[in-house]
Amino acid sequence: MDDIRNTDRYLVDNETFIDLMRIAQENIDIKERLIVILKLDRFNRHSILNTWLRDLKLQGAPKGLIEALSAFLDDGIAEKALEVIKSKA
Repeated sequence: MDDIRNTDRYLVDNETFIDLMRIAQENIDIKERLIVILKLDRFNRHSILNTWLRDLKLQGAPKGLIEALSAFLDDGIAEKALEVIKSKA
């Protein structure tokens, strides 16, 4: 139960994560990329995300973006985010 509350609290408190979700609603390319990633099983989702995160770090991407995308490594957050993104289709 604490994990669910922590996940929900993270989703509400992280402005960059909320912005990312909003952008996913407005930008079809980002939305489609996130849906593909979030639909993957845990191993493959982690593999893709870790590669993407490494590339973003090497490119000097904003720390907030990296943290927001890192949230998708959490199964609960990934599941909830997929529901949100798909519900706004």
